[in-house]
Amino acid sequence: MSAAEAYTRLVATLREHADLAAALRLLEWDQETFMPAGVLEDRARQIGLLAGILHERHIDPAFLDLVDDLAGRISELDDGQAVDVGQTKWHSDRARRLDTALIRERSALHAEAHGVWIGARRDDDFNVLAPFLERIVAIERRVAAAIDASRDAYDVLLEGYEPGMSVAQIEPIFCQLRDGLLPLVERLAAVTAKRPAPSALRGDFPVAAQRQFNRTVAARLGFDFAKGRLDEAAHPFSTSIGSDVRLTTRYDAGDLRYALYSTIHETGHGLYEQGLDAAPRGTPRGESCSLGVHESQSRLWENQVGRSEGFWRFLLPVARQFFPALTDTSLAAALLAVNEARPSLIRTESDEITYNLHIVLRYELERALVDGSLRVSDLPTAWHAKMRHYLGVVPDTDRDGVLQDVHWAGGAIGYFPTYTLGNLYAAQLVCTVERTLGPLDALLAAGEFDALLGWLRQHVHHLGQTYRAPELIRRATGEPASPQPLLEHLQRKLAFLESS
Repeated sequence: MSAAEAYTRLVATLREHADLAAALRLLEWDQETFMPAGVLEDRARQIGLLAGILHERHIDPAFLDLVDDLAGRISELDDGQAVDVGQTKWHSDRARRLDTALIRERSALHAEAHGVWIGARRDDDFNVLAPFLERIVAIERRVAAAIDASRDAYDVLLEGYEPGMSVAQIEPIFCQLRDGLLPLVERLAAVTAKRPAPSALRGDFPVAAQRQFNRTVAARLGFDFAKGRLDEAAHPFSTSIGSDVRLTTRYDAGDLRYALYSTIHETGHGLYEQGLDAAPRGTPRGESCSLGVHESQSRLWENQVGRSEGFWRFLLPVARQFFPALTDTSLAAALLAVNEARPSLIRTESDEITYNLHIVLRYELERALVDGSLRVSDLPTAWHAKMRHYLGVVPDTDRDGVLQDVHWAGGAIGYFPTYTLGNLYAAQLVCTVERTLGPLDALLAAGEFDALLGWLRQHVHHLGQTYRAPELIRRATGEPASPQPLLEHLQRKLAFLESS
């Protein structure tokens, strides 16, 4: 069989895998949106079974032989085909080291622990979740050891979310960022001590009207509702079921910002998924580059766009159509409200200036869990200590502390660093866009988002996994990943708050 014929067979198989993965994601999406509460055990079994079947396909000897054969003849392929084979080989080498029983056990545990987390968070009872977290840490160590026992376990887990990145690369970036943020937080504390939190976008905003408003915002930014949905979940997320992109948000009838910014954030993820090249569907070139790059798209739209003066010149008149109470709200008041910054307890509700310290905290804790220097039972205490050190605030409850995120209950250890990497990438990308297109404010004020979206689709979305994240960012921006553009952006944000 020629290399061209073998590649055609590979693509067909990869597309079957993609369809099975889409079915699995549909079950997971339903679990977080519309699934009845009393069927968790059944759903955990279903997810575990389907995950096991998908893994069996990934490690099927005929498939692995096909991948290995093509990897050995990669010089006979064109550049795009070589990307697909090289990336598939990397993923296959990780998958083949994990037996099906381990995958099923892992997936079922994650699904069960997710349901337990919902109840533990609701009831503020960390002790209910703790035994599941202990099992999750143990099984993630087993996974890392099976993939590569010679390497640091956390490194192995991290690269599963951000291929091309390692602790050795992240550490200096995070240290520079942390050292740059701590003085900003001190200045921020002085600002917030002088005035109460702004109230311009707080009040009575009926959820029914918010649903229509948020859908309108997502559509105006470019999200195609003919191929997607916007629903509600306890923890906002987005997922793709083939070309069907599902977004979720959550509402607060007393604060317009609560759902708006989670919706814009998830819309950024959705725009990336809808912007992937359809031609190589199912292959690495038709899939997102990494979680960090994915997060760069959500944070770019949420923060660099969604909190800018230009965007609010466009959005405020639109918002008034849904909420007449905003008629007397000034642009200045709205801008101050959406750029409010002060140390707070909840990561998903934190501001741009303090957000990445929430991530540094989680990164440090999960590394300690994996290397055994921190016990699960000591997590709440360690959480409190780091919150006090980095942000100067301490939660009264575990609901607002260690239980606030679903990630560890879902087994996503090594995931958190991708959020800060996304923030770094987003700031660099916007700097580059503005060098190319000029300042974005005029376009945003006119509600013209196509130029920005078009640039992102050309330089990020359409490339899929053609490059690993570090190389993709270097090619798109001309520089390696750096915290400096983000720190400069946050310094401008703080100066705005200090002068308001």
